Amino acid sequence: MIDVFRYMQLELLYGIGPALYFYTKSVTDKEFVFSKRDAIHFVPVVLEFIFYRTVFYRLGADGLYQTPVHPYTKIYLAEQWLGSFSIMSYAIISLWLLFQYQSWLKQRYSNLEHKSLRWLQLPIIIYALFWIGWNFFVEVDKYFFDKSLKEYYILPTFVGLAIVTCWIGFKGYLKTQKETSGYASQKSKPTLDDLNPDLAKQLTELMEKKKPYLNSDLDLNTLAELLEVSPKQVSQTINRSFSKNFYEYVNSYRIEAFKELVAQPENKKLTLLGLAFECGFNSKSTFNNVFKKATGTTPSQYAKQLKNKSESKQSVVSYDEHA
Repeated sequence: MIDVFRYMQLELLYGIGPALYFYTKSVTDKEFVFSKRDAIHFVPVVLEFIFYRTVFYRLGADGLYQTPVHPYTKIYLAEQWLGSFSIMSYAIISLWLLFQYQSWLKQRYSNLEHKSLRWLQLPIIIYALFWIGWNFFVEVDKYFFDKSLKEYYILPTFVGLAIVTCWIGFKGYLKTQKETSGYASQKSKPTLDDLNPDLAKQLTELMEKKKPYLNSDLDLNTLAELLEVSPKQVSQTINRSFSKNFYEYVNSYRIEAFKELVAQPENKKLTLLGLAFECGFNSKSTFNNVFKKATGTTPSQYAKQLKNKSESKQSVVSYDEHA
């Protein structure tokens, strides 16, 4: 029975990395379709399957816990470490893809709530480091603890990995990116011809007079429709004329609008979050992060400073009246 199990055994070390990468591609682009050409990434899995049927694996894996170590163990360990390197490499590429996707979002949307895929970063990092840590613990157990810790770390670590795997699959199912389809990894770089002072002036007048940023769902396409130009022209104008992406540009107006509202005495009874929502924000976390990045202080700290300044002025006026 053990021999049958050994024959069917496959760790899929060389399949985890590509699977993670294509999973990331599928959740960042709803229109992505796995092609025959992409199947080349899984060729090492076939070679791994063949390797697990050879004497190099059987004697090498068993020899890991023998004294002296079997000569084939070095081949087995090399295969294990190469598999770990494969997973880590694909994980790094997946993280880079997430970074590119996040940059693309900020060029098109003013609010990233329910669009960002930051939740996927940690599981990818876990996958990248898990197998490195696993091989490290095996070596430590072998040389310093005479292989006595095997029963304590094998089951918990693989159960933990299984939980992470199920979690990202379920999370990905819930977080389908229907609103952000159209993402492509290749982007054209802006040129000097993209500088358009007239469009930049029109854009500024539109933002100041019609205040489209008050719409929490404002995106690049909507703003382009208001200006009657293409989204690409608007994006390039914002990038080159204002040195910001769409996300930063729109939220800068929302921050200034918030500052104006919070300074008005009649708004003292309203919550800061309520004022933020009136200015176009739709998330407390987004509002806090954007505001602190732009001003260096939190909204509550800013409101407190504003209140202290107001009280100081009133004290000075009161003193002058009694002088």
